[in-house]
Amino acid sequence: MEIKIPVTRKFKARESRRPLLEVQTKTQTKTGPEMKNVLMICQNFYPEIGSAANRMKNIFKRMEQQGSEVHVLTSEPLYPTAELYTDAMFWDEPSLDAANITRIQPRDLRATTNLWRRLRLFLEQFVLAVQEVRRDKKHYAYIYATTPSIFMGLVGVVAKFIKKAPLVLDVRDLWPESLIGVGITKSRLLLAPLYWLEKWMYHQADQIVINSEGFRSYIESKGIEAEKIHYIPNSIEENEWLIKRRKVSEQVRVVYTGNIGLAQDVFLLLDVAEQLKQDEKIEFHVVGYGYHKEKFETHVLERGLTNIHFMDAMPRWDALKQLAKSDIAFATLVESTAFDTVTPGKIIDYMAMGCAIVGAVSGHAAKVIEDAGAGFVSRERCRDTIVGQIRYLAEHPEARNAMGQSGVSYVQTHFDWEQNQERLFEAIRQTDFRVAGVSK
Repeated sequence: MEIKIPVTRKFKARESRRPLLEVQTKTQTKTGPEMKNVLMICQNFYPEIGSAANRMKNIFKRMEQQGSEVHVLTSEPLYPTAELYTDAMFWDEPSLDAANITRIQPRDLRATTNLWRRLRLFLEQFVLAVQEVRRDKKHYAYIYATTPSIFMGLVGVVAKFIKKAPLVLDVRDLWPESLIGVGITKSRLLLAPLYWLEKWMYHQADQIVINSEGFRSYIESKGIEAEKIHYIPNSIEENEWLIKRRKVSEQVRVVYTGNIGLAQDVFLLLDVAEQLKQDEKIEFHVVGYGYHKEKFETHVLERGLTNIHFMDAMPRWDALKQLAKSDIAFATLVESTAFDTVTPGKIIDYMAMGCAIVGAVSGHAAKVIEDAGAGFVSRERCRDTIVGQIRYLAEHPEARNAMGQSGVSYVQTHFDWEQNQERLFEAIRQTDFRVAGVSK
């Protein structure tokens, strides 16, 4: 099985956008550590949608605001498809169009569930990115690289040695562990070299940043000292708090946003919607994209689920506005211990926009929802339980409003970029101490 990414060459990042890359973004108020030149290495970046690109964009902005000149090495926008970004609506931040961005262009642009083909794509990205690092003559105060895939993190390790600069490694996912979770392979023998590379990469990093506390014990089990690991979760930007919720209405709107992929059991939502299709008060809205999107839409038609309304991928701001129009938000991950350490970015967005959450999740994701008092969880992913939870919330607007408000308060306390950026600067300061051989 493979996902063919339709690529239109109307947009070629390197040729069409090169003049813009030479325009440097103006730095803003310098209130944080002096960072100078920074090389950021990541697979996903603006204008791509999804939590990965959004996270790196936010970190990029905060580094620049604190006086750094950040140079980004990334892939041309491919997620979920390259042709999506021929639409100007996704290029909605002109200041980033003028940033220092180099985009690699692999020849094989197919995302696939076949382990060997996927590795071939990642290896090509690795080789192209290393070539860019070798051609780059600039000196950097430090390297900021992110996984997944593990190979982009390894580009960061190579850059560390070529540029003789310390490395901050941002671990967004436990890769290759997640390959088991999505069912690409369960062969520990095949994955053994990747596990070795993962452990080696963690040891080469001067500091490690994680976006979920669930990753900490796993990384420590690889022999990494706790002081080297910094928790910086995906967070909400200050301007995103300005999005207003709709007033309560008789129609109860249940929403799912984001990837309809290998890690999400979105087909469970079909079963739930089928059970509730006679309840005219409840309607489902899906803002989705990804590997199973077409299959999902086909099932909606085949089952005659007129209570499910599908919307195509849209920029983050528009997706957040769809959440603000909704009453209940559905979160799901496939049942696998590989995902029990994950905190999906959509859960943070759901809470920030005041939606009561119904989660078919376990592990750390379930803990966040319950700690926030933001909704209900079914760790067993039980259809009847989830149907009951949605019915209850639909019939008790005061309960779902209370859960929505609890979620907003929790995000304001724990997932606000204006607060969490200080953790980022602390990780960088610790990098400076470590390289200088100074203990704080």
